[in-house]
Amino acid sequence: MINIINVIMCFVFIWAIFTTYFCIKFALIILKMTNEIEHTLDILDERYASITHILEIPLFYDSVEIRKVMADITKSRDAILRVATIIGQVKEEKEVTRDN
Repeated sequence: MINIINVIMCFVFIWAIFTTYFCIKFALIILKMTNEIEHTLDILDERYASITHILEIPLFYDSVEIRKVMADITKSRDAILRVATIIGQVKEEKEVTRDN
């Protein structure tokens, strides 16, 4: 009887070490990804501001090609904003669920 209890206790101890190792490993991966996402959001914010500043400069050449490039830059700026908003919403949802 004592032998079975010892075997079960050893199994539970090994299982606890195993799960603790992987919990810590995955927690570190999540922390690293969170930091990278925050850094990426900062970069996207800088690029958005830079593109917005460029788009505010008036054009003196009324070429179709120039207008097309400006339209493409505007669409790129909007795409950057959309990506940053989506990533920010995911981050906010995680923070809300963590607070509850």
